[in-house]
Amino acid sequence: MPAAEPTTYHFILASLSFLRSEPLEEVLEERRRHYEEHHRSIDFFWVPQPAFMEAPELRPLRHKLKEPLGAVVSTNEDFIRWLAVRLTFVEKGSFVAPSESIPDPLRSLSLAEG
Repeated sequence: MPAAEPTTYHFILASLSFLRSEPLEEVLEERRRHYEEHHRSIDFFWVPQPAFMEAPELRPLRHKLKEPLGAVVSTNEDFIRWLAVRLTFVEKGSFVAPSESIPDPLRSLSLAEG
């Protein structure tokens, strides 16, 4: 099986408690319906306690926020930019995966520990 090509992922990140207090679920469901209506593949994912935040290059960002963290990850930079404006109090960033420090861009630590 060939190795996956490195892809740039964009994300918004905030504490789980903050994200749960926002209408994030509604926003993502609305976006999902929009994609279905326009026959687009889903390119965004909700990742509670994202494992990619363990990567050395993202640790400074992780330490700026109250843990546990949640993230919305997408290959669509415009969507993440829009979501950051919509939610206001989030951090935004990007990374390339798979890589040595981020082998699985969508892995959740909450699933790995549960």
